[in-house]
Amino acid sequence: MPAAPPIAVPPDARRPCVTAPKPAVDPVTNRAPEDQVFDMSATDRYEIKSCDRRRAAAVAAIDAANGAHP
Repeated sequence: MPAAPPIAVPPDARRPCVTAPKPAVDPVTNRAPEDQVFDMSATDRYEIKSCDRRRAAAVAAIDAANGAHP
């Protein structure tokens, strides 16, 4: 039986997940609104952690199926 061709992983899949936009900083006070910082920070951290876990697991599974070591 012929060997299956290797599965190709798109280069974008090997890059870490993109973070959410950061809140605007007031140039005079050099501060961002506290409520925006809290909301965006919590959302951003959750998205990065869950996205990176899934992305890394998928890439590792494909590399393992192809016989490559991460």
